[in-house]
Amino acid sequence: MDRGTISSRIAVLREECARLGRELAESGHLLSAGEAFEVAGELQGLANAADGAVAVAGAWGARVETTMRSGSWERVHPVGFMDAMAATEMSLVCGLTEGVAGRKAALGAALGERFPLTRDLLLAGDVAAVTAQKVVDACAGLDVGACVRVDAQLAPRLPVMDPARVASEARRVATRVAADQVAAHVASRKRGRCVEVRAGEDGLTDWFASLPTATSAAMWSAVQSLAGEYRQLDDTLTVRESCADALTDLVLRNVTVSAQVTLGVPVVTDRPAPEPAAGERFRVEWGDDETIIDHATGEEVRYGDLDPASREALSWVIEPAELDGDCADVMAEVTPGFAVSGTHLPGLGWVEPATLANLLKLLPVDVARAVLEADTGTLASLTTSAYRPPKAMQDFVKTRDGTCRMWGCSRPAVACDIDHARPWPHGATTPTDLEALCRRHHRFKQQHRWRPALDPDGTLTWHGPHGATRTTEPQHRLPC
Repeated sequence: MDRGTISSRIAVLREECARLGRELAESGHLLSAGEAFEVAGELQGLANAADGAVAVAGAWGARVETTMRSGSWERVHPVGFMDAMAATEMSLVCGLTEGVAGRKAALGAALGERFPLTRDLLLAGDVAAVTAQKVVDACAGLDVGACVRVDAQLAPRLPVMDPARVASEARRVATRVAADQVAAHVASRKRGRCVEVRAGEDGLTDWFASLPTATSAAMWSAVQSLAGEYRQLDDTLTVRESCADALTDLVLRNVTVSAQVTLGVPVVTDRPAPEPAAGERFRVEWGDDETIIDHATGEEVRYGDLDPASREALSWVIEPAELDGDCADVMAEVTPGFAVSGTHLPGLGWVEPATLANLLKLLPVDVARAVLEADTGTLASLTTSAYRPPKAMQDFVKTRDGTCRMWGCSRPAVACDIDHARPWPHGATTPTDLEALCRRHHRFKQQHRWRPALDPDGTLTWHGPHGATRTTEPQHRLPC
């Protein structure tokens, strides 16, 4: 199997699919509704087959284990093995988040070793990747022999099985084939119970919990009961809204709430400070004892020690031009000395100005201000010859980056390592050569297949094999 031939065949298939898609976009109105749906179904079979091919290719790559211990070396395992960095490699070449890309490779690995009949159905386009994934998930905890037996019993029925029934039917077959293994897996999963949060739509945060079923039933009953009481008091509440309110109140009973917010304050220092235009520019009064963080070094500088010109320049901050007058009023009335433009809380999401203003007024909030950029000459530019950056510099980089700087990773920077983009001592210990990487992607970088290049404005470009690139942006950066 020749690599160049494979790429050529893929290019032909892609072009033909694109041509068909363009024709449908232009002339699809000539089809009846029934015909259009039939075409969509036939194309779904093509997409199923493509998904299967992606999973199989990813599985072949994932079986190669790379390690940096005692020198770099590779070990080739049978299909079914997943290298620790396989998800990252898939994410970079596929342009997907690490979670989605990793699941594709893991699906190919599981199907090839444990469910060969289901794999063949996927490659033929007869079942969807999501259906195959349901089978794999339902058999979690089963050894290879048990999975092969489940595959033999289930695969012949999969193409015509109700997709909503696949998971339960696969679990039923698995229990019949290997009841002891299923029971052992259920017991082990209870030790893996967890709650996670991630950023949702603006102003919202998504919560995900994996809890024992019996506990979940009791919790859901309590939420529904309290939500029903709320809807009797306020008939404008929807069921979903009342359940969210009920869960919030149940969790926060007898809890003292506090928070910490870092406000990014972009500072312009290379031009005279003009008169502020409403909703665009605000003046910030700094205390003499407050510290400012140099953008290039991360060094702390006492505001009172600056010359008058520098203090004047640092008193002006730029806010987004699209802010309206009401939003400007919200900013102006907050705690004296702060211009609030909303903020992004790592891992949780965006908090708009009005809500943030209320947080500052009503809750015991620890507020920090981070100067995101000050031009050369305004503040002293110092570096350290040490490998480990001082705490002020680490805090600066983590605030600038917001999250791990690997493509597709959303781990908050506060939980990441501070890494030299250019290895020390060739790369200086300064924020212009420092990036936040989670421990996993710190190790991935050390394999040297993908190399980072950090621009002065915080833009990070990953350079991969054969000229491929992926670019990530810092969370905070001065607008041009």
